[in-house]
Amino acid sequence: MTRRLITLAVAAAAIVFSWSVTPSQAQEWRGWNIHPPDYPVSQGMDRFAELVAQRSNNRIRLRPYHSAQLGQQDEAIQQMRLGSIDFAEFNLSPLNNLAASTQVLTLPFLFRDVDHLHKVVDGPVGDEIAADLEKAGIVVLAWYDAGARSMYTRRPVTKPEDLKGMKIRVQTSDLWIDLMRALGANPTPLPFGEVYTSLQSGVLDGAENNWPSYESTRHFEVAKYFATTEHSNVPEVLAVSATRWRRLNDADKKLLKDAARESATYQRQLWAEREKISRDRVVKGGAQVTEITDRAPWAAMMKPVYDKYASDPRMAKLVEQIRETR
Repeated sequence: MTRRLITLAVAAAAIVFSWSVTPSQAQEWRGWNIHPPDYPVSQGMDRFAELVAQRSNNRIRLRPYHSAQLGQQDEAIQQMRLGSIDFAEFNLSPLNNLAASTQVLTLPFLFRDVDHLHKVVDGPVGDEIAADLEKAGIVVLAWYDAGARSMYTRRPVTKPEDLKGMKIRVQTSDLWIDLMRALGANPTPLPFGEVYTSLQSGVLDGAENNWPSYESTRHFEVAKYFATTEHSNVPEVLAVSATRWRRLNDADKKLLKDAARESATYQRQLWAEREKISRDRVVKGGAQVTEITDRAPWAAMMKPVYDKYASDPRMAKLVEQIRETR
């Protein structure tokens, strides 16, 4: 009887032990990304996957699916929350409706420059916003650069009034819709993959994005007027599904966070280089660039946006923290 009890106890311990080490066994992860393989974001994700494979001795194998192979961004966000996508790189704007605090980073004309942005997202403000996203099922590991966003259109834009009545593509975000309305434009939410044909056909009069996106999608072929409004500098997140994250032990969580942050340093360097290359390419391809040197008239039109999205005490405090970050 004693021997039988010992045997059962050993068997039970083995089951518990096997369950506890399950997170450390070989894992295959699927990763989503909207950009093509040669894009800085994609290269950053590839570096992340390489570092994790090396440091986990291939126990954790990450496979990024670039070019929106696993669906468009809104679909991918839902898949990640359900746990059917393990990791991803998302623009922050479509996450606004999941975590209200993310909206503060998308407010127009908020950051002084790229260094200011990095200090904010790598510090307490970034940590606070990441905590809110985790409650929505998305665990932020690192912040990637996405560059300053500007307007590009089918006819020239030199001042805010030129946008009046224009159908401008925006991401699925209430804040972005209100931002365009404040400028007098007609905001038109559309999946990123539909922008080229919509510009080509005249369904859209314009869109807004950074230099590499404008170039890599060849949107400059159908909307050749680029105005450097630099109205927003929204970061992007390299994130893991909370469902997958909860299965990891502490050592593997640290491994992933360290690898993600190293990949972010790499991605930011690539981004700065790519912006210069992209600008040169679109100019050679026929794009006409209008340099907006005085952004004060544009920023002045953003009061309704700040009144709506930054008047809440918590949001107002975050805005103040960001502006005071040095």
